[in-house]
Amino acid sequence: MPGPNEFALRILVGGLLGATIGLERQWRQRGAGLHTSALVAIGAALFTLLGPVIGSDSETRILANIVTGVGFLAGGVILRQGTSVSGLNTAATIWALAGVGQIAHAAMGSAAIIVFNVTLQPLVERIDRQAAVYQELHGEKRYRVLAACDEAAVTEVRAAIVERLKATKLDLRSIATEKTEEGYEIRTEIHLQHRDDSVIEGFCATLSPRADVRDVTWHMLDLE
Repeated sequence: MPGPNEFALRILVGGLLGATIGLERQWRQRGAGLHTSALVAIGAALFTLLGPVIGSDSETRILANIVTGVGFLAGGVILRQGTSVSGLNTAATIWALAGVGQIAHAAMGSAAIIVFNVTLQPLVERIDRQAAVYQELHGEKRYRVLAACDEAAVTEVRAAIVERLKATKLDLRSIATEKTEEGYEIRTEIHLQHRDDSVIEGFCATLSPRADVRDVTWHMLDLE
């Protein structure tokens, strides 16, 4: 059994390694990111280090059942709302704080969790803000271009749109025609690897001068 200093050092190293793994997940905007990974790593280090303290086989089996039971309870605090999941940090903290009666060791483990909870949250929020800005500027984007025309011009305008897209090698995802109160509207969805409004503006500029096109507008779509 390691001494108190070694015990604390191993918990700290476990938390730092978990945070390092979580950093990549956080940058990619995954659910279990920097904060959660550090807490799970601390919990894993605690249970591993406390194994020799428990000793006997029967007590080891009890410890395993405690881990399973607390993991089941922790699952109850994970909430799903649409495509978002909340409660992961809470679940990780509950699991990591399962005590085995070793007061000094539990205190050190609790202190480590509190430190990481308090100190990592500002970093997590900063990473989230920077990642959101990065995705807004450099992430994949989808645009919808709306070209209004009369019924007689639908075929020619659609052909002109497809031809222009092929010429500029833009990624056409869909094209559809819908009847409106004023006439017809051709809806074209274009996918770009990163945001570039000027490309879409340039595409629209090739349609606007046409006599058979009354109006051309565009907007950005949310990627699901």
